[in-house]
Amino acid sequence: MIRILYVHHGKGIGGAPLSLLYLIRGLDRKKFEPTVLCLHESEAADLYRNEGIETIVREDMADFSHTNVLWYPWWQFPKTVLRFIQYLRTKELAAVFFRQRRFDLVHLNTSTLIAFGKAAHEAGMKVAWHIREPVAKGYFGIRRNWIRKMVDRYADAIFPICKYDASQLIASERIEVVYNFVDFEQFDASLSAPEVRNELGLSDDQPIVLMLGGSNPIKGTHEYIEAAVKVADKVPEAVFLIAGSVPERSLRTAVSGSYRYFRRCLEAIPERMRERIRFIGVRQDIPKLLSETAILVFPSTVAHFARPVIEASAMGVPAVASDIGGPKELILHGKTGYLVPPADSEALAESIRRLLETPELRTEMGKNGIEFARQNFDSGKNTEQVIQAYFRLLEAA
Repeated sequence: MIRILYVHHGKGIGGAPLSLLYLIRGLDRKKFEPTVLCLHESEAADLYRNEGIETIVREDMADFSHTNVLWYPWWQFPKTVLRFIQYLRTKELAAVFFRQRRFDLVHLNTSTLIAFGKAAHEAGMKVAWHIREPVAKGYFGIRRNWIRKMVDRYADAIFPICKYDASQLIASERIEVVYNFVDFEQFDASLSAPEVRNELGLSDDQPIVLMLGGSNPIKGTHEYIEAAVKVADKVPEAVFLIAGSVPERSLRTAVSGSYRYFRRCLEAIPERMRERIRFIGVRQDIPKLLSETAILVFPSTVAHFARPVIEASAMGVPAVASDIGGPKELILHGKTGYLVPPADSEALAESIRRLLETPELRTEMGKNGIEFARQNFDSGKNTEQVIQAYFRLLEAA
């Protein structure tokens, strides 16, 4: 029996914890014994418990979260220092943990788990390292260089989720791109959910343009709203929805600027369009929502993997996304959707309008998208790719 420890960092249910869950589901339990170590008592921890997976929570440990898609502003430098102190403490705690529990392999679910990579390596365990975000340069490149060196030094196998993320690392034969994958049983192109339209007060002849990501400058929410306003008058039957979290007004969101950005997004929607361009909050029924969607929009302003794009493709929904690292690998321009320059609301609006006014083009792109998704983002194929890498590592040991 091969014992594998999976270390997960986050609290919420998003791309990283779901991708890890799909990977563990694909393991042959007669050959593999998975354990998940979570750093928070959270929805993510419950996700694995509910699957019957041994789940350990250690809230006294921490990841080095200064490896976000963006970086901390200069005035949060004390937070960076605190994170580094937590990293040193976590490294010692992880070393103790690995003396108490032995595993054949430790699989880290993001680049922020540097302390665990170092501790597992020093304990003589093989380390597989998923890279789920580009390693941002920061102000002087010090942080990025350190992270790249740590991953290169301690990882025996490195799995970036797209070629762009791989390009940010130190070149190595240990790097193998493994795209995030889709559960095609859940994201089923034949699904129909008219109850979603009923809930939202929409008729069958109102095409839905959907953005997943809530209020977030990285996701390009303001650019999406600007484009929606431009298209709304030309295609009066269309509605433009934004699903995802929005900040509540508080001292923290005021200081961080997230609430100010949300207000800016709301103010960009003309009063007469408030019913047609709207935020609909966090949704637990994304497959159903996509089944009623005509176009998925992902106007990211920062390069990173775009899970909504591959989920939309799996369901036959064409996507319009920014032509930057991550999305540009997930869309065949002109075949499964359109790529537009980032932060260009004019180009975004034009592509959305073209698809709204040409239903037969949407249908053709949707069919192409399903085929492309099954070729590249199939959970069975991509899980097998990781499992074969496990076997190679353990045979080499």
